[in-house]
Amino acid sequence: MTEFGVLFNLSPMSSNDSLKLDSKKSIIQAATKLFARLGLDKCSTREIAKESDSNISLISYYFGGKEGLYKEVMRDHALEIKQSVQKIFQHSEEHPKTKESFVFQVGLMIENMIYFRLNYPEMSKIFAREKLTGMEHAKEIHEEIFYPMAQKFFEIFREGQKRGYVNMTINPALFFVALSEGIWGFFEIIECDTNFKRDCDNLFTNQQEFKNQIIKIYLTGVLL
Repeated sequence: MTEFGVLFNLSPMSSNDSLKLDSKKSIIQAATKLFARLGLDKCSTREIAKESDSNISLISYYFGGKEGLYKEVMRDHALEIKQSVQKIFQHSEEHPKTKESFVFQVGLMIENMIYFRLNYPEMSKIFAREKLTGMEHAKEIHEEIFYPMAQKFFEIFREGQKRGYVNMTINPALFFVALSEGIWGFFEIIECDTNFKRDCDNLFTNQQEFKNQIIKIYLTGVLL
């Protein structure tokens, strides 16, 4: 064992542990694609096992069945988002509470939303379907992972209100929901290939300009 391993009481990963991680990862990746395309009800464990080149029994062994796997797919993605947004809260803790820092933090949040929406389209479909069904399977994950993240942003927002650089009459939760759903809704309507896509095509291909437009709408406003 290396000196680093001794210091942190780490032991080398065994070949069995490595195989277990690889097989779980393969199953999650395959399930994500199938759940996005077919939904939970129409997707079978047999299809997932075939797509992931895994033994069908492993789905029950690792995840407790298809529904457990479905929830694990969403939880895995939610935890990745949680890790990514820590830089926003870290910036808030390490820098003075000013209008400029608030704008920067909102900009980071917008970048994060755009990144995950563009790079994980299958997860976007899964969560969009969940919203249409009243979050039948995702509510626990929202309450456990997403809502605490949103609450931290509410604190940043309210601090700005106290200091006088954020409008006191705006509800932080409404701002956050309108912002996040606005970004997700934009990409959903663009993917439908309607005339809106033609009108917004330059924003779809230029992410920086899209971010700038969102900042102007939500932080500057449309009135001169």
